[in-house]
Amino acid sequence: MSSINIHRAKWVLPIVQPPIENGAVAVANGKIVRVGTYDNLKEKGIQGKTIDHGEGVLMPALVNAHTHLELSALTGLKADNFVAWLKQVIEGKFSLHETIRKSAERLSYQILKQTGTGLIGNIKNSPEAAPASEVKEVSFFEFLGFNKETAIKRWPIWEEYLKKYPEALPAAHAPYSVHPAFLQKIKQIADERKQIFSIHIAESEAEVEFLLSGRGPLYDLLTEKGFWAEDFTPPQRRPIAYLASLGLLSPRTLCVHCVEVNEEDVSTLQKCGAKICLCPRSNAYLGLKDAPWPLFKKSGLLLCLGTDSLASNTDLNLFNEMVFLLEKNAFSASELLEMATWRGSLALGQGNYFGTMFPGAHADLLFIPLPNKTTLSALAETVIYTGAKGNIRWVEDGTTAG
Repeated sequence: MSSINIHRAKWVLPIVQPPIENGAVAVANGKIVRVGTYDNLKEKGIQGKTIDHGEGVLMPALVNAHTHLELSALTGLKADNFVAWLKQVIEGKFSLHETIRKSAERLSYQILKQTGTGLIGNIKNSPEAAPASEVKEVSFFEFLGFNKETAIKRWPIWEEYLKKYPEALPAAHAPYSVHPAFLQKIKQIADERKQIFSIHIAESEAEVEFLLSGRGPLYDLLTEKGFWAEDFTPPQRRPIAYLASLGLLSPRTLCVHCVEVNEEDVSTLQKCGAKICLCPRSNAYLGLKDAPWPLFKKSGLLLCLGTDSLASNTDLNLFNEMVFLLEKNAFSASELLEMATWRGSLALGQGNYFGTMFPGAHADLLFIPLPNKTTLSALAETVIYTGAKGNIRWVEDGTTAG
């Protein structure tokens, strides 16, 4: 058997069970072997080199369940409304030089690592392999094509990418940017492959207006850019109901944003078992409403967190996402840590392998130094605020890396 490192700290935060004082995590071959109190591991006969990290907490790396690293060069976009911002993104992507795009993308991977993220759900539009990175990635290859003729032309390229990179997951951009027939085809492929299907949904009032009436700012943008589909008939349904009518909601559907959601929509999501990724700072950046957090919290739906892109956020620090929601009194600190770790892994189809300390999980661990005498009741909140300040160290190669 390979050598075991026993990482010890004042606190261990397994996420899936209560915090452990004088805790320890046994690691071998990059996987977690056992978690418990230090004394318990010794009593169980776990032998190995002990690394005592001291006053602070050992916890799993964060899981950013939704981001667009390909948009990292489009920083500083600001608009009075969502559709005006979307127009800037479309124009910015077309004018962006590939060298600049890739350089900004590489830097974003580094920033994610520095801020404690170990796994991301990354939306891709460029048909190329993900770059080598220390951050593990679930890649979603996103399809866009609201006009049916355009969608037919783009489909073979999109489908060929998924065949070339079978680990990539199918994604549709949004109900106003993908023809309904292709929304169903994308979900069908995801179901056949037993993979997660991701879609931006219920993000803005403009989206609701468009689906109910076929008019409004999104119609204006689609016609201006030559994307309008003459065969599109407004479903006269709200976004979540529209997805349900097309058979797109299931336990393997990841609904991103879910701002314009009411009680009936929540009931639909519950029945289908769909999962939700909240990107609250992105919504605030674009002047959108807050998602109905109390409604979600009461519903029992699986919630996770994403930063979205640097085109609609000031940074990619998931600790800052937690601080934002904590200061809104939307969730408790413990709930937020769970949303930013284990629940993100579940939403990305990675089960218990990331964002937790189950035996067999990847040993992607953070150590966060904490003030002396941090109490159990203040632990989760202190972890979030300390992490947001950047006081994070990765546990690597049997030591704590700065």
